[in-house]
Amino acid sequence: MTEEQQTVPQEDIGTVVSVRGKLVKVELVRGSGCKSCSLRGMCFGRNTPAVFELESDLELVPGDRVQLMIAPSTRVLTSLMVFGLPLLCLFAGYLIGSLWLAELPSIGIAFAATALSFFIMRKIDKKFGNRLQVRIGSKI
Repeated sequence: MTEEQQTVPQEDIGTVVSVRGKLVKVELVRGSGCKSCSLRGMCFGRNTPAVFELESDLELVPGDRVQLMIAPSTRVLTSLMVFGLPLLCLFAGYLIGSLWLAELPSIGIAFAATALSFFIMRKIDKKFGNRLQVRIGSKI
């Protein structure tokens, strides 16, 4: 193993799936952190890999491994969405429900609001997901 391969974080490695001119499709290799995360099915889906279409000037062919550079702001924003939005909806749903209803219906409203947050995240992902700051750093 070369020194460069030792310093590359495993979570940021992808495999080139296809190349069309400068447009490169890269499949993200799940990192070791995904195996222990209880929400591993939410980020990519259980049986579907994360595939990014990125532009690159590197000479790449399908099967090449590349380092993906993911902006820290992108990591923070997606983490806040995945973990913060459902929690915010849970508490907001309960507080709003408890203003007019008893405790049990308020809990139901809280869970419904949490379920709604996943629908909202899906819509946000479809609309803004292609604007994430991900680029190919180097070929490994």
